[in-house]
Amino acid sequence: MKVTDIRITPPLGRENRNWVLLKILTDEGIEGLGEWAPGASLSALAGLKASLIGQDPANINKLHYDHLWRMQGLGAGVEIALWDIKGKMLGVPMYELLGGKIRDKIRIYCDCHAGAFWTAEDYARRWRKVRETGTLDPVYEPDAYAAQAKRVVEEGFTAIKFDVDVANPWKMDVHDRSISRREHKHIIAILEKVREAIGPYVDLAVDLHGSFNLPDALRICKDVEHLDLLWLEDPVRWEWGNVDAMAKICVQTETPICTGEILYGAKPHRELIEREACDLLEPDIPRSGGAIEIRRIAELAEMHYMSIAPHNMASTITAIAATHILSTIPNFLVLEYHSHNIPLWSKMLDFKDPIQQGYIQVPDGPGLGVELDEAEIASHVPEGTPLWS
Repeated sequence: MKVTDIRITPPLGRENRNWVLLKILTDEGIEGLGEWAPGASLSALAGLKASLIGQDPANINKLHYDHLWRMQGLGAGVEIALWDIKGKMLGVPMYELLGGKIRDKIRIYCDCHAGAFWTAEDYARRWRKVRETGTLDPVYEPDAYAAQAKRVVEEGFTAIKFDVDVANPWKMDVHDRSISRREHKHIIAILEKVREAIGPYVDLAVDLHGSFNLPDALRICKDVEHLDLLWLEDPVRWEWGNVDAMAKICVQTETPICTGEILYGAKPHRELIEREACDLLEPDIPRSGGAIEIRRIAELAEMHYMSIAPHNMASTITAIAATHILSTIPNFLVLEYHSHNIPLWSKMLDFKDPIQQGYIQVPDGPGLGVELDEAEIASHVPEGTPLWS
């Protein structure tokens, strides 16, 4: 079997994070589904075609180490399509190619953002508004967070996450990463209100997005210890060159610290783990890797008694690939769902509404075990624009 072509969709619109889907065609008529990236250059696609066309798509390790690893997250999205092809060729699901599954369904946590789900446009608008008016947007009131938490838990999710580095009128200086005492009090009030709303047995995580300086981030970590968080994510932006800052936080708090979504591959995680600078990892699928690198990251974490909780803001194709990968990983905790407010996410496959009661059942069909609903996807492409090119 040889690769004959690689095609992508147009970006599927801002309301769908401009997802770009990918498929690899072969001379035997088997096609594999994967994901590309919005904004990726035409030269990157041309380079990918030059590297893969004429190659055996079933020789995934060779294609990864010869070509795809250099493309990092872009290459990992392509790797997904190769696993889909190989599974279809052999008539087995992707998880069988990885040694077989150890769980039939994958636990999902819902990223709730605040009292309303996140969009880049709304987030930027609320920051502009608060700077103009000096008033807090109602979606960032503790009661709004609590109401959102209750709604999502009622859908069956057993784990949820919120952002607390949000637009507020108490930021003393837009350039400095300090937290004012009033902002600090508000953050604690939010999380206490959410914990009160959901009770003690729903897992609660919180994301700081590396927005704060070390002492103020540490103060938050310590002041939420009584809330028994599943984790606190990215207290500082350590990836800018200071893993010791994360280690200093970890050693001083009982709150589990999670990080890793912007790293690619296993090797950048080594220092983080060996310096005991986090308690669990959140590699992004596919930004941090496809099956090859995600499993290496998980094995590295497992050697240090750590779980992984992968980050995911990609399309449903990538999420389904993630379920196959994670079904084979013993130290998997939970997978992110960040698209609650994007209807296409639940409609774009022949596997409709894949999340049920906070879990996704791992498909048993060949390859990824799913196909695209091309009519549904085409409705998000400008009229007259071909779905694949």
